Amino acid sequence: MDFISNQENQINAMLKVIGVENIDALFSAVPQNLRLSSPDEDDGLSEFEGMQLLKEIAAKNTYPAFTNYLGAGSYEHHVPAIVGATCAKSEFLTAYTPYQAETSQGMLQIIFEFQSAICALTGMDVSNASLYDGASACAEALLMALRLNKGRNKVLIAKSMHPHYRAVCEQYLRSHQTEIKIVPFDLEGKIDKANLLSSIDDQTAAVLIQSPNFFGILEDLHPIVTAAKKHQAFTIQCGNPLAYGLYACPGESEIDIAVGDMQPIGLPLQFGGPYAGYLACRQDLVRQMPGRIVGETKDSEGRRGFVLTLQAREQHIRREKATSNICTNQALAALASLVAMLWYGPVGLQKLSLTNFQRTAYLKEKLAILPKVKLMAKAPFFNEFAVNFGRPVNIVQQHFRKNNIEPGLDLSRFYPQLEGYFIIAVTETKSKEQLDQYVQIAQELLEGVEVIS
Repeated sequence: MDFISNQENQINAMLKVIGVENIDALFSAVPQNLRLSSPDEDDGLSEFEGMQLLKEIAAKNTYPAFTNYLGAGSYEHHVPAIVGATCAKSEFLTAYTPYQAETSQGMLQIIFEFQSAICALTGMDVSNASLYDGASACAEALLMALRLNKGRNKVLIAKSMHPHYRAVCEQYLRSHQTEIKIVPFDLEGKIDKANLLSSIDDQTAAVLIQSPNFFGILEDLHPIVTAAKKHQAFTIQCGNPLAYGLYACPGESEIDIAVGDMQPIGLPLQFGGPYAGYLACRQDLVRQMPGRIVGETKDSEGRRGFVLTLQAREQHIRREKATSNICTNQALAALASLVAMLWYGPVGLQKLSLTNFQRTAYLKEKLAILPKVKLMAKAPFFNEFAVNFGRPVNIVQQHFRKNNIEPGLDLSRFYPQLEGYFIIAVTETKSKEQLDQYVQIAQELLEGVEVIS
C-alpha cells in the first residue's frame, strides 16, 4: 500500500482548524512515560535494511508443501493473471455489492455480462447476478420450486449430492414444513433410479440432483426429467460449470433450474471462499428467481444502459413477503469468473474441460490396473473419481503425505459405508510426471497387501 506523509504546512493547517498549537499539545493527554521519542535521522534501519531483515525472519518459517488431490467442490485450477489484475481495479474492487442508487453503469454491465455468460454455459434462458455459493444456490432453487408449485410440500434430494449442500438445503427448508426425501445411491455411486422414480408423485414440488455428483459421476438425467415432467415437478441440476464444456448442459437435458458454484472457473481456493453461486432457469420461471437480476435497456437518448430489474421492494423492506432474503450478489467473485470465461472463450473452455477429463482419466486408468485397487464405478465421470486402496485410511494418508502428496478426500467422513474410499480430484494443474509419481507411490503402498474382498 502506498504511503504519502503530510507536509509541515498541511500539519499546521490541520492543527489550526482543531485549535491545537502543536503535535505535542495534541497528545498532551498521553502520560510522558508512555510516549515514544521522535526518531532521529540515523535512528533504526533504512527501508531497504528493514525489508532485508523481514525477509530473513520470514525465511525461518517452514511449512509442509503438498501436491493436492483434494476436490469435492473446491478445486485447484490455474487462475489467469488477468483475473486478479481486473478485479483489483478501483472501479470494481469493493467490500460489498452496491445498490441501484450507488452502483455505476460499468458494474451493472459486468453483472449483466456474467448473467449472459452463465446462460451460454448452462443453455438456460435467464440467469441471476449470482448467489453466495453453490450450497445456497441449491437451497434457493428448492424454495423457488416450492413457490412455483404452490400446494406441494415434498422435495427429493439425491444423497449423491455434496453433503454440505444437502445440509444447507435441509437448514433452509426446516421452517417451511417441507417433506424432504433423501434418495440413496447405488453401489456404483449413482442415484438409485428405481427409488427416485417411485418417490415422485403429485405432491413432489422438485427433484434436486447433482451431476457430476459428489463422486464425480455423471447421472442419467433423461428418465428423471421425464418422470418429473409427468408429475409436473421441477427438475434442478447442480453441476460443476466446467463440465458443460465437455458434457451436455442443463438446457440440453431439459432441466428447469440449473445451479452450482463458479469456483472452478476463475476463483482460487482461498481457504474455502468467498465463491459465487449461479442460478439459471427457463424464461417462464423468472418471476420467482431469487436475488438480483440486471436487465439491459435504452435511455431517453437511445443509449445502451443497465438497471436492476424484477426485484420487488419486499426484498429490502417487507422481508417476510420477499421471494428471497438474498438481495445482494457476489459481484467481485462473479467478475472473477466472468473474466476467466472471457479469457478462455468458448473454444478455450472446451479445451480446458477436455484437459481436466483426460488427466483424470489417465490417473484413473493407471490406478485401475493395479491388482489391489478397487474403483467405485466405471460410469462416465468428470474431474474426480472414488478409489479404495485396500488399506486403512490413516495408513494411506501417512504413506502419501510422507511423499508430500495429499492423496484425496476420505469419503468415510461423510458416508461411513464407504470406509477406505478416497475421492481423488485431478485438474489441469497436474502434470504427467506428477500423476505417474502418484501411481508409483500407490504401487509402493500396495506391495504385499491382500486384495480387497
